[in-house]
Amino acid sequence: MLHGPDNNWAVCEETTAQDMEMKFLDILPKDYSNMNYDDIRHVGMDSNSLPSWDKIIGLFSIADGEILRFILHTKLPLERLIRHELTSRGYDKNHRWCGFDKAAEIWLVDG
Repeated sequence: MLHGPDNNWAVCEETTAQDMEMKFLDILPKDYSNMNYDDIRHVGMDSNSLPSWDKIIGLFSIADGEILRFILHTKLPLERLIRHELTSRGYDKNHRWCGFDKAAEIWLVDG
């Protein structure tokens, strides 16, 4: 997911982004771990947001508050739960079928 120059967003595979060879791609973050609450608020208010963001925000907005508090209180390892789920689907990082063994090699690593 790429944050564009006009505060808009685009989604593409990493290889596609590399092929584009656009200057602004060099300054984009590799991850969104530094998003602050204001960034999240703006994504949620965007009337033309990406479907991925809508779905992610939707997952949390419909979740029971007790579940959300449980996740925070117990420091549930969401990344590991997600990696486990992706392994069980048998797809690689580009969402191409690779089989369960290969998916485990790809997803069941921390970092």
